[in-house]
Amino acid sequence: MKNTIHKITIKDIKEIEYKELNDYTHYVKIDGSKIDSWQTFKEDMIRKFKLPMGPDGNANEYLDWMRDLSWLKKRSYVLVICNYDEFLSENSIEKKNIMNDFSEYILPFWESEVEQVVVDGVAKSFQLYLID
Repeated sequence: MKNTIHKITIKDIKEIEYKELNDYTHYVKIDGSKIDSWQTFKEDMIRKFKLPMGPDGNANEYLDWMRDLSWLKKRSYVLVICNYDEFLSENSIEKKNIMNDFSEYILPFWESEVEQVVVDGVAKSFQLYLID
């Protein structure tokens, strides 16, 4: 299983939803046009992934919780960012940092690192879909 960041079109989302919407997957869709800062992104992620942290938590706390997700009791995770071209459009550095967090920390963790660092850890699919 390869955890990946996918760039897709809006017409592809129906196929993704058909494949990914099930009882075993935690499926989250966010509207990038409504995300204008790290804070609004973090608050949306806290709400939709049910992260047990407050809105004042820092990036390290956010990353720790995104590499836990045990409370969701799911076998896989999907995050869809719609209107990706508008996502943090006024802050390219934050956008780059968030994408780096996924490519360097969150996706690799769920792909294989979880098996080395968590007792009885199990690798899980985590797919990130970006729609312009």
